[in-house]
Order: sequence, then structure tokens, then C-alpha cells
Amino acid sequence: MNQKSKKRRHASETWFIIASLIIPVFIFIVFYIVPNFSAFFMAFQGRGGNWTFDNFKRVWEVVSRPDSDLRIAIQNTFLAFAINVVAYPFKVLVPYFIYKKVPFSGFYRIVFFLPTIIFGVATSLIFMQMISPNGEIAKLVGELVGLDYAPDLLADSRFANWVIFLEMLWMGFPGDLIIWGGTFARIPNDLMEAGRLDGTNWWTEFTKIVVPMVWPTVGLQMVLLTCNLFSSGGNVFLLTQGEYGTMTIGAWLQIQLLQGSGISYTSNVYNYMSAVGLCITVIAIVLATLVRKNANKAFQEVEF
Repeated sequence: MNQKSKKRRHASETWFIIASLIIPVFIFIVFYIVPNFSAFFMAFQGRGGNWTFDNFKRVWEVVSRPDSDLRIAIQNTFLAFAINVVAYPFKVLVPYFIYKKVPFSGFYRIVFFLPTIIFGVATSLIFMQMISPNGEIAKLVGELVGLDYAPDLLADSRFANWVIFLEMLWMGFPGDLIIWGGTFARIPNDLMEAGRLDGTNWWTEFTKIVVPMVWPTVGLQMVLLTCNLFSSGGNVFLLTQGEYGTMTIGAWLQIQLLQGSGISYTSNVYNYMSAVGLCITVIAIVLATLVRKNANKAFQEVEF
């Protein structure tokens, strides 16, 4: 290939890359950079556009009130995050057992992946029907707690939060199943066979061989879990609209946005929400940085 042909080919590749990236980059700038850039400055502006810290003072005052929706939302969000952290090892173990082809592994794969096939609203409706007072689950719960009736689990503050968390865990398995299935598939079969020849059981294989080899993915998942701290809480908006003590940050922001949809853009509602968003972003960044820093110390990276 002569020099002219090489230049022509290089130019064609360059234009192909530019054509492939121009639309995603444009969308990223218009729908992410610009809104967030604008929201950052709105957090420091008052109703008349003057620069002030009143929005952050308001956030602190509201959070300080024990009965405020925002404080309840923060508490529920952190509780949901803690449940996700405790459940995280099981979200790794389940794909591991499916990878090991336990009996009915194909059936389990379909059950855990099913929520991602059906869109969110339909999944929430199915879940609401499953736990409705006319269903067997509500009757069983009523019997277990000594009630003579089947409670409406999503309309009773005694059960609503825990039902939300249960749905959150169910919806959280599919994505992890895909990621971990691909990660485990990359582990050399020779290494696993060598472990079996040495007489290792499944627990030793998982903790001494599998986890150290896939630790970069574990660390990355832990960082992403921390980054999504304030998105924890399941489909609260679809299931309860934040009522019966189930409010989370995600649902609170959605409700505030809907309530303020008819308000002028110059009102203080959006400035206040921008201040809340900036506060939770800073907290999430700090926590994610600490998690990332400590996760890298657990195991040395293994190349395979």
C-alpha cells in the first residue's frame, strides 16, 4: 500500500470515528453537561437571581426537622443502601452458582433476568398484584403477624418499607447476573480444574480463587453501588408515591419536580432542588472515592 492510499485510509477512519461520536457527544453535552452546569449555579441563586447560600441553609433546616419528608427520604435511602451492601455478596454468589451449572440453573437465570425484559411500569404492576390483599402473600404475612385479615402491604406503614426493599432486591439481581456471568466466564478452566484436583470445595474455590481473580470487578461494582447511593430505594414513586413512610431521595426529587412543574422557572423551587442535588452529589463523590481507595488495597490485581 503506497503512502497516498495510507493517508486516504487514515482519513476515512478518522471521519468514520467523528461521524460515530458526533451524535452521542452532542446528546451528552446538551442533556447532561448543560443542565448540570446550569443546576450548579442555580443552587447558589435566590428567587431574584441574586447570589446567596440561603438554599443550603434551607436544606440544613429541613433535614434537621425529624418529621420532614426530606429527612425521612434520606434515612430510607441510607437504609436501602445498607441492605444493598449486605445483599451484595449474595448477588455475587447467585451468578457463581449459575456459572457452576447447579440443577435448574437455566430456570434461575430466566427468573432473575425476567424483570429486565419487562419495562418498569409493567413490572411494578405485576409486583403490586402479587402482594395485593387478594393474593396469598398478603394472607401469609397477616397470619405470621397475628392479623385476622390480609393487609394491604403497600398501604400499611408497618410493611410498606420492607416490601419496597424486597422489590428493590429482586430488581437488582438481573444486571449483576449479566455482569458476573461474563466475568466468571473469563476465568481459565485450567485453573478451576487444578483446584478441583487439589480437593478444594466450592467455598474455598470461591473465596481463594474466584474472588481474588475478579476483584477489580468487585471493586468497580462497590464504587458504582456507592455512586448510586442516593438512587437506592427501588420503584418507590411507582409503588407508593413516597407515602406510608417509604419516601426516598429519588422519589422525593420526582415528586418535587412534578409539584413544581407549573411554577415559573424563576421561582425558588428549582434553586432549592439544585442545592439538594449538589449536596448529595458531593457526599456520593466523597464516599465513592473512599470506597475506591480502600477496595484497591484488598487484593493485588491479577492478569489472566
